[in-house]
Amino acid sequence: MLIDRFHVQNRYFVAVRDGVVIGMISAHGGPEFSITKRLPDPAELLNFPLPLEVRLLAIERQNRNRTVLAGLLWQVYSYAVSNQYSHLLISGISQRVPMYRKMGFSVLGPPVPEGKASFIPMVMSIAGRLAESNERRFQLHQRHWRRLAEDREPISLMPGPVCIHPLVARAWKSQPVSHRSTAFTESYEQVRRSLGWLIEGMQPAIFPGAGTLANDAVAANLRAIFDDREGLILSNGEFGERIAKQAASAGLRFRHMSFPWGEPWSFDAIEKALDRKPVWAWAVHLETSTGVLNNVERLMRLAGDIRCAVALDCVSSLGAAAIPGQTETLLMASGVSGKSIGAYAGLGIAYLSGRCRRLLAGKILPSSFDLLRMCETRGPLTTVPSPLLLALGQALEINYATPEAIARRLRQYRDLGQQVRGALQAAGIGPLAHDSIAAPNITTFALPGHEFVEQCLNAGYQIAHESSYLQNRGWGQIATMGDFTPDVLTPLFESLPTFAGRNAAFHEEINPAMLTLSRRPHPISFIANS
Repeated sequence: MLIDRFHVQNRYFVAVRDGVVIGMISAHGGPEFSITKRLPDPAELLNFPLPLEVRLLAIERQNRNRTVLAGLLWQVYSYAVSNQYSHLLISGISQRVPMYRKMGFSVLGPPVPEGKASFIPMVMSIAGRLAESNERRFQLHQRHWRRLAEDREPISLMPGPVCIHPLVARAWKSQPVSHRSTAFTESYEQVRRSLGWLIEGMQPAIFPGAGTLANDAVAANLRAIFDDREGLILSNGEFGERIAKQAASAGLRFRHMSFPWGEPWSFDAIEKALDRKPVWAWAVHLETSTGVLNNVERLMRLAGDIRCAVALDCVSSLGAAAIPGQTETLLMASGVSGKSIGAYAGLGIAYLSGRCRRLLAGKILPSSFDLLRMCETRGPLTTVPSPLLLALGQALEINYATPEAIARRLRQYRDLGQQVRGALQAAGIGPLAHDSIAAPNITTFALPGHEFVEQCLNAGYQIAHESSYLQNRGWGQIATMGDFTPDVLTPLFESLPTFAGRNAAFHEEINPAMLTLSRRPHPISFIANS
């Protein structure tokens, strides 16, 4: 019946016992404060750099004990610390002033009558030490809250593991069956048919392993086809650098064109490199480390002009972005089950074109890398765990069953990516990749402070930040892979401005030298591998 005048700005903290609300408290950071009218001199608020006003404390009569009160106050205090507030402001009922003094509050002025009660303006410095008894009590609540947080499953905003649809989870928990059974073979072939819709004109093989193994298989097959004839590798991020290392390990001979991380390829430089007539080129379609979607369509047009075969790492783009098939230029493409398609990690996928299958005829490779034999064999060539395959099949059935469903799914990914980038920009956090080259399902950005990751986790969202290539550059990532709808992200979007910090001091915690290093343009480098 009563709507608080600061309702839009308020952050509410609610105590619930057995599904029933038993208490609440709120806080807001101004710029207007209700305590102002109770101060002898309102200008006194200017002494506090970034105050947070605490209001609307209410606890059910039968639950009015120090445990509930301390729990609510700890929530506010923790929120204030995490968001760099300098002081807590309260209007304490005069009869309860001794209690607030014990907590660490001090009086700012005399009692001010209002209705049947009198209120006293009070303040507590966040940097100040809590009263010893309350500090112990707050620590108890902190440990309790952390245990609860550990019990809750955060929403994964990482490029793996991804958010799993309940039906996919149910399929994964199904009773394992023999990979040689007739039923499993039928399921396997149905999954292959569904995967075929994602890159038209290409035949998929499925095998146990991660994206690294899928790319090792691509490298081994390039070696089997082209021997030591020179190729070309393009990179503008961590995973482009990795395929160059994998190509070298496979004994391939190539020139490596390394472009600045987070920037698009230079096609002027690529055209000059293609003048050397490489017989194959290998590149990452969606560079997971930077959130850049590379222009493989243009690469394939240029390569096709000189009959240069192209292989693509589509580990993160498969199921999230259109991949140009129906061309003899695209020789092979790699993918996985555990990213954009929305299933569990553990299955590698390799696509072969008709030209590739002809070139591989008669080549001898180890069974784990024999992609042609996998394509020609009905059912799996080696053991494929049935729960992983059935989960992948269910994920494909949900979002990729028809060309229309695939188009709808790609639009969903595109829209989610735009929303993430828009929310970050509104919070003053700039995505690394420009909108014109941004991936639909992963956004990389400079972390706005060392507490940002924990703030997101406390809000129920786990973002990527632990990979060495992210930590070395002070980057974080938000990926929207798997079972996502926009409403799932709304609470995070609403909180991002608060998490990003409310004053310049918070942003100064970022190492300026690191940001300069990560964004500094550098010349294209060429590395010949022979």
